Amino acid sequence: MPVMAASAALWRDDDHVIANRALYQAKFDIAEELLGHWPGFYRPAGGFFLWLDVAEQGGGEAVARKLWAEAGLRVLPGAYLSRPQEGGSTPGDSYIRIALVHTPEICRISLERIVNALR
Repeated sequence: MPVMAASAALWRDDDHVIANRALYQAKFDIAEELLGHWPGFYRPAGGFFLWLDVAEQGGGEAVARKLWAEAGLRVLPGAYLSRPQEGGSTPGDSYIRIALVHTPEICRISLERIVNALR
């Protein structure tokens, strides 16, 4: 019963939800500031992933490798999260998925590294 009472109290507390939404809003503001000029940049309505079209830089897999090798960043190629269509391509081939899960300061540094590596 004590665990259930504590759980019920926590579920009623929306202050952390409001704070978390504001935190992700700040992270997406940083992303838009640094990448908003990027062709095909899209700011999602919610979530914590940024999908960046990198077709002009060689596609998701090539860019993921480049960012790991040159900037020390791990992003996920979009092709790894989509199913192959007829012909073998996937809707995610030209994208990388960037998780904005660190502090705003770390997200800024990481996004700046992405911009610099892909210039």
